[in-house]
Amino acid sequence: MNKLNLALLVLISLVASGCATTTSDPNRLNAFHDAQPTSILVVPPMNEVTDVQATTSVLATLPYFLGEKGFYVFPVNTVKTLLEYEGYYEPAEVHAAPPEQLANLFKADAILYVTIHEWTAKYMVFATTTQVDFGYKLVSADGALLWEERLQAEYSPNNNSSGGLIGLIVNAVEAAVERADPTYIPLTKTVHARALVTPAGNSSNQGIPLGPYHPGYDGYYQRVVENGTDGKSE
Repeated sequence: MNKLNLALLVLISLVASGCATTTSDPNRLNAFHDAQPTSILVVPPMNEVTDVQATTSVLATLPYFLGEKGFYVFPVNTVKTLLEYEGYYEPAEVHAAPPEQLANLFKADAILYVTIHEWTAKYMVFATTTQVDFGYKLVSADGALLWEERLQAEYSPNNNSSGGLIGLIVNAVEAAVERADPTYIPLTKTVHARALVTPAGNSSNQGIPLGPYHPGYDGYYQRVVENGTDGKSE
């Protein structure tokens, strides 16, 4: 079984931190429903860790999941190039810039900011645990908060239950393999999927509403009108 399957099927845990969208407030998505954004500008993530791979990996994997929800996503490489042309070379500068100014550059309806809080592989000879922790914030073109979330995931390959010397050796080898090539990408995709794609109306209140290019868009907003809250998106 390859590492992608392992990451998805073995010992992955997702933990939702306290954020505005993880409450039970039925009106938490009202601003999003009012704005009904069509296009989303994904700006370079703010990286709080030392591994530069984290920024590239997060930025490269986000558009797919936003596309799955039915939104147009501006090409991330083009965005980075244009931002640098406008003088925004560092993510911190981009995140500090007025949202109205950034949105106007691309004529975007909304801006997605991501903060990488953790991207680590903790090695302890017989066990390696790889962890990622991302914060998401989506704002409208005028800077109004539409949605936010923070999730983390971790993976440890050492599920050997045979015990004894053989078990220790197997665990040590698996830990060394994970340390040499941590399961960052599968974990990153798992967190993106959980944060963005999971139905907005589910019990944990995660996910964003559907975009206009999703086949369920019209039905979702019809239910929003009928229910006056979230539309239990798919």
